[in-house]
Amino acid sequence: MVFGPAGLATAVTDLDTPPFAFDYDPGAIRYGRGSVAELGDALADRGRDTALVVCGSNVAGNAELMDAVGDGLGDRLAEVFAGTTPDKRLREADRAVERADELGADAFVPVGGGSSLDVATIASVLRARDRSLSDARSEVRETGGIATPEEPDALTPLFPVPTTLAGADLSVVAGIAAEVDDGAGGTEVVSTGVGGADLMPEALFYDPALFETTPEGVLAGSAMNGFDKAIEALYARDRTAITDATATRAVRLLVDGLPAMTEDATAMDRTVAGIVLAQYGVSRPGSMLINVVHAYGHGLRDAFGVQQGLAHATVAPHALRAMDEAGVDLSTLTAAFDVDTAEAAIGGIERVRDALGLPATLSAVDGVDEGGLDEAARVTAADALLSYAPEGYELTEADARAVLEAAF
Repeated sequence: MVFGPAGLATAVTDLDTPPFAFDYDPGAIRYGRGSVAELGDALADRGRDTALVVCGSNVAGNAELMDAVGDGLGDRLAEVFAGTTPDKRLREADRAVERADELGADAFVPVGGGSSLDVATIASVLRARDRSLSDARSEVRETGGIATPEEPDALTPLFPVPTTLAGADLSVVAGIAAEVDDGAGGTEVVSTGVGGADLMPEALFYDPALFETTPEGVLAGSAMNGFDKAIEALYARDRTAITDATATRAVRLLVDGLPAMTEDATAMDRTVAGIVLAQYGVSRPGSMLINVVHAYGHGLRDAFGVQQGLAHATVAPHALRAMDEAGVDLSTLTAAFDVDTAEAAIGGIERVRDALGLPATLSAVDGVDEGGLDEAARVTAADALLSYAPEGYELTEADARAVLEAAF
């Protein structure tokens, strides 16, 4: 123990600060009610004249939201491209490129959730490289991914307006699903993506009033995904004193705000601010802070098609208990919750989940059956995000299966 101000005893691990490097260059962040009104000014400041709004059909049908975005853009709004879907197919990005070329758009404004931002990001890359849909599919088949352009200035800049709580906006990566030749005369859909520092959005607009236009079920379903970004940042291998600070503040804002966000404007303000902080520094060139819990989310997605927020709601407490039992240092997490034990912090996570009305067990999630847990465990144990897990923690397929069974 060491003794701080007023003789208070503090665990060394709470304040211990190992050396770190923090290479992070996020887009300009604009937070607050009415901030969407600054969209047009942000484009003008960067010499952009014509914006293509990129979103899904449900978002496009949200008149209150789209009117605010349109008013913010003013005469810089070229058109609303309402062609994205939760499936995030490569062809959606290709169609966005075609429409941007036809309109002469020099900016993308993705509105809504992470799917639209991913599609817009991929569209920016394809456009910069002048890649057709056929070319892009061939590249994915041959290399497994999509390369960034050699000339970053050719990218069409992104100005996202998020309205869900997944916290996937301050990111230098984007995922997409591509239909490719399976080598046997047919096609298969493969998950792929692109990553690079130049893909960070130019400016982002977090307007709590716009989050209030999103259906309550959509907000709740995305909330645990965003919340868990703050949770995982506090024990990730590449955590830093900077991300400890932002993640700790995020946890406290979200614990306070999430349960009442749809009933109280102040709670929504705190929730949106918490989501901004939860993802700050999480996605950096060559480093990620999301790790074990998100790997489980990917395993459940691939095995059952489970939405990530629901996956996190059910599995996160059990994954954290397993890490605690394995000796992972969760002291920074417990400090964020202002409690003495990891179990007490996990209890805090469960209370937030329950307040959001999310399922507590995998058996309560539609489409999940015990027979598919082996596949979910296999995918989880092989997930690339485990390379960012706490130092010394190794997740075997058997370990993952035990956690999933406990969550079931």
